[in-house]
Amino acid sequence: MNDQSTPGLEAAATDSAYFQLPDAKTARDLATFITRAKSVDPQAAVRLQGRGGVLGVYVCTLAPSNLFDTETPTVLGLRAISLGESSDLDVTAPAVALLDRLARIEESGFRLMVPPVTATAPWAGIAPPTAGWERAGFYLSDDARSDARAGIEAVDRALPENPGHAVVNTVRSRIWASPLEATDATVTLPIGVAFALEVLGFLPPRATEPLLVFTNGDWARVSGKAGHVLVRTK
Repeated sequence: MNDQSTPGLEAAATDSAYFQLPDAKTARDLATFITRAKSVDPQAAVRLQGRGGVLGVYVCTLAPSNLFDTETPTVLGLRAISLGESSDLDVTAPAVALLDRLARIEESGFRLMVPPVTATAPWAGIAPPTAGWERAGFYLSDDARSDARAGIEAVDRALPENPGHAVVNTVRSRIWASPLEATDATVTLPIGVAFALEVLGFLPPRATEPLLVFTNGDWARVSGKAGHVLVRTK
């Protein structure tokens, strides 16, 4: 459901750049997360940002379609995983290329090699805050499931038969940008947050478990144990 056009491609800075994953389980978890993002957008790009011993993995589930689209928020998913070696690399690569490397990662001693061709995506140039977040309430996981399901059904009902790409993007953006109502938060969140939580596998198994909401300037963050959804509304 990503409204981004196909990401542009660039040559990678070096053929020997890599992120050292600690084990097979971490590699499988990362592959699952990237596969989920690719189910939203077959042309998905993934931003990999090393911060010492932690790798921040960002994907996009909703973004403005162009510079003149001021109504659609940017909605990102973030997983933080431990690295086997410290890294300060920051690259954006096609999801399909990363999945290809993850499928053969044991052969390289769990080194996730940076693909020779990286991707450019407008959302990847937007840096969410890493500190200074303030608590702003919570969002129940059961409500998130219900809201995601209702949004998906609304998109299906609104789409005509055999819609073109532009029509699909317009309908999805309109529905996922609509405000959520069932939250105990002091900030207005778009329904696209519920969709991101559901499709990226961030919802906890317990239906009543709360997801904490934080704010920082133009950004809001909904956090669970499995990952975070970041929203930029301006």
